[in-house]
Amino acid sequence: MLDLISTVLPFLGSLWLSRNEREQSQQAFQEQQNRYQQDLSQLNTLFNRTYYGNLLDRSDVRGLLGNLRNQMMETTQELKNQASVTGATPELITAVQKAQNQAYGNAVGQVAQQATSWKENTLQNYLSARRALEEFYRPVKSNYMGNILGNTFSTFNSLKSLFQ
Repeated sequence: MLDLISTVLPFLGSLWLSRNEREQSQQAFQEQQNRYQQDLSQLNTLFNRTYYGNLLDRSDVRGLLGNLRNQMMETTQELKNQASVTGATPELITAVQKAQNQAYGNAVGQVAQQATSWKENTLQNYLSARRALEEFYRPVKSNYMGNILGNTFSTFNSLKSLFQ
């Protein structure tokens, strides 16, 4: 009877400790899992906004195209002023405006061509950040699984020693 008590008490103590350790480990893991999900959600939101956004809506592109339009208007106004002095025909002004519109169209086309490489860079940056996030949280999951397995084996060993 004394042998049974001396064997059961350590086993019960081991069960109680392993249960507490398992609960603490699970709580810590859940906190890390929540933080991981939050970080991943922020990363995905940033990627979606950047990757699927319209390149022509970016402030730098709008500024560039706005400056080009302003230059075109100034050039047209100067040409009209000169035409009134020199007696140039309206067809000349129309031809210059047509050339300016083609130049503007070419600028928009070049910006659109750059969108492909811009999107590819955005995708590569996202994948790198995603890998880094996974690598950062991988040890947390590994430690959690190690703790769970360790507690399970210690409980099993305690149980096994009870019946030997």
